[in-house]
Amino acid sequence: MKRVVVVCILLMAVAAGANTFRVHGELYGVGPNPSGIVAVDLTDNGWPDIVTADRGTMRDPREERPANDELAMLVAEGDLEYSVHPPLRADFAPYSVVAANVSSPRYPDLVVGSFMATRGRDITYYRNLGNSLFEPEVYTVPEQPLTYARMRDSDDRPVFTQPGVTALVVEDFTGNGHKDIVAAGWSSDVLLVFPGQEGGEDQTRFGEPEIISAPGGIRNLAAADFNGDGRLDLATVFYASSEVGIWRGDGQGSFVLETRFPSRGRLPHTIRVADVNGSGHDDLIVSHCHADDSVVIFYGEGGFRFSLSQEILLGEGRDTIEHEIRDVAVADFTGNGRPDIALACYASEQVAVLVNRSEDASIPQEFERETYSFRRGRPRALVVADFNQNGAPDLGVTLWEANDVGLLLNTRTE
Repeated sequence: MKRVVVVCILLMAVAAGANTFRVHGELYGVGPNPSGIVAVDLTDNGWPDIVTADRGTMRDPREERPANDELAMLVAEGDLEYSVHPPLRADFAPYSVVAANVSSPRYPDLVVGSFMATRGRDITYYRNLGNSLFEPEVYTVPEQPLTYARMRDSDDRPVFTQPGVTALVVEDFTGNGHKDIVAAGWSSDVLLVFPGQEGGEDQTRFGEPEIISAPGGIRNLAAADFNGDGRLDLATVFYASSEVGIWRGDGQGSFVLETRFPSRGRLPHTIRVADVNGSGHDDLIVSHCHADDSVVIFYGEGGFRFSLSQEILLGEGRDTIEHEIRDVAVADFTGNGRPDIALACYASEQVAVLVNRSEDASIPQEFERETYSFRRGRPRALVVADFNQNGAPDLGVTLWEANDVGLLLNTRTE
């Protein structure tokens, strides 16, 4: 199919005084270099708690401690008030954390992927027992079938470990009533599928992983039923080859690569799925963390077809890294029924919000840009939650160098 491209360079600025968010004055301390974040009510008190995957500084994998190995947990005590829970221990460089109701409909559990898993704990599943108690279970990817495909040092030794988990999705891909884990193994060019199965006493445990070849530096992933067959599929970004991949789900927990195409930028880092223009089809939102400083929306046409795309450039050119987009969050922040796009910009130390001002499904969609900064730290990861329980979605932001979480509170109901 011939690819039709629409280019839209973002030039619009939001009017003064019309900002969607305000920066909350307090910052909340977490661990070193928080690379992932979730905000969900873990204690059943009605307020979202905050958990961050604190990667730390990554060093030689042969060292005794090549990175940090803890997750910080802030337990909500009321309106924007948090107490510090003892950290949860994972393998080194916990990179991605997902909250999902795996074994209990009442208490969300936590699933963590570790990038430098030198202790064999590639995935740690924390079963939520209530009362802020968690029971960890460890899942290991067998090393024998894996290869190492990424960076090496001057002595030709791997800089990182394999498989190098960078992202997770936790969904029921088989329809058997048990959640499965799908992980991106960046260092080894693999998708990892841990099947959920009965673990006794109405609990779920995960089986040995299926290892699916995914060459190109698979970095991030999202799940959706793109072709409407009732089976969840996957969309992924390939960091090294600068491509998007669409994987057809077979309903049995496995995936086949249906198509892959250029992401229109260098180093695609994050992918999200949403119906951006209200066409009734899922679209793909892909961000790039290199000098392109771009977000590309690939508009879905049904099935696995995404021939029309819109590029939004944050910077003034493609030769210098001005923003370095490290995470994307998509939600209707303004209440107009259209998804907006929030971007964690590490280099410019900003959160950029692309507010969708479009009035119909025509392409390109129209966005206005707002920017927010905290008094310290570099935005790295984002999460959407109603932190102050006023009925409007807010943003939680992890801040590197400061090792904090900052909040952008929605002004819609103020």
